[in-house]
Amino acid sequence: MSVRKVAITTLGCKSNQYDSSALEDALRAASFEVAPFNGPADAYIINTCTVTGRTDTQSRQVIRKARKENPGALVVVTGCYAQVSPEEVKSLGVDFVVGNPEKERIVEYLIGGRQGAAIEDLGQWQEGTPWTLRARSSSGRTRANMKIQEGCGRACSYCIIPRARGLSKSLPLNEIEREFDFLVEAGYKEVVLTGIHLGAWGADLSPSTDITALLELIEKKDYPCRFRLSSLDPDEVTERLVEILKDAKRVCNHLHLCLQSGDDGIIRRMRRPYTRGLFAEKVERLVASVPEVSIGVDVIAGFPGEGDAEFENTFSLLSNLPVAYLHIFPFSARRGTPAASSRDQVEPGTIKERCSRLHELDRAKRDAFHQSFFGKRASVLIESGRDRRSGLLAGRARNYMRVFIDGGDGLKKRLLDVELLEAAHGGVMGAVAAGEEV
Repeated sequence: MSVRKVAITTLGCKSNQYDSSALEDALRAASFEVAPFNGPADAYIINTCTVTGRTDTQSRQVIRKARKENPGALVVVTGCYAQVSPEEVKSLGVDFVVGNPEKERIVEYLIGGRQGAAIEDLGQWQEGTPWTLRARSSSGRTRANMKIQEGCGRACSYCIIPRARGLSKSLPLNEIEREFDFLVEAGYKEVVLTGIHLGAWGADLSPSTDITALLELIEKKDYPCRFRLSSLDPDEVTERLVEILKDAKRVCNHLHLCLQSGDDGIIRRMRRPYTRGLFAEKVERLVASVPEVSIGVDVIAGFPGEGDAEFENTFSLLSNLPVAYLHIFPFSARRGTPAASSRDQVEPGTIKERCSRLHELDRAKRDAFHQSFFGKRASVLIESGRDRRSGLLAGRARNYMRVFIDGGDGLKKRLLDVELLEAAHGGVMGAVAAGEEV
């Protein structure tokens, strides 16, 4: 069959989203038309996630739906679930199972068409996605995700991602600079630095370096856009990082920290390299030093061995610290990890109750953080589309606070000076400040 129209959908992290954007660019360069995933197409590419058993299930559901609703189309499955569980993917009646190291070959497979039996091409998992697969076009987006790091070597006891993404590797600094120049020329007003383990960037380069060197370069060059870090582990918040953020003009005053648990015993069982005390110290140092900083936190509820006392340690730690919001994950056993075979699994009902309490805490933290900005101004990057629920324009302040304004489409994709007024739609309602050209 001749393939001209291709649709892509993505599950999972910003690195996966970046890879899908790069695939879109490669498809357009090969004269394919990129179509919406929920519409008709000659081929469907599903870029999967395998971070938990739950995301495996979600990946299977999307694959089955694509095959059932489009029986004559090619179905290509790639990403982390394809890398780790290729036989499961093939059993779903797909045409191609392509691992992360071979994502560049997807265009080649589409040109070749259906080959009868399913084709499996996983490559060497240790290598991760090749750096030559780079995203260049905007696809109508306001901000650009830029992947600068791939893979992970931390081997947390609940995580299978190192087997899906390979060993940690860093995009060299000179290549990052070239890509920054391209993104600036393309008109992006925000660049989000992403990776599987972003805080490991630079350790494998020669000479070795770390993320602060990159942030120092950004500040020194004074690029005409702002930059945002996607996420870091608590032990990667160094004194030098705090000092850079304290006076930064281009790097946003926003950090997302992967805590996972606030109980030292559970942290050790997770094989995470910090303590609750260190986490508290880092948060308090950031809030004391970085003006209007926003700190988000990843937390897992119901990790094996988490009793009431261990959960309360996590809950009390987060309650007493000035964090802005929480991302809450119920523990989902990932087959093939040490945590999945632990005997002291937590009952699903208990996990649900703990998630509910954490969600209540998240709402309280967000409300308190938002209220602290009422009456102030913020620089807000307005997104390219409207908020689906309210119909309002929406965007993000430098510190990631969600801001809504009532205005015309001419304000989309602009950085605006906005007066922050009141709570609205889970964020803050604002008005374009007097003197701003609208």
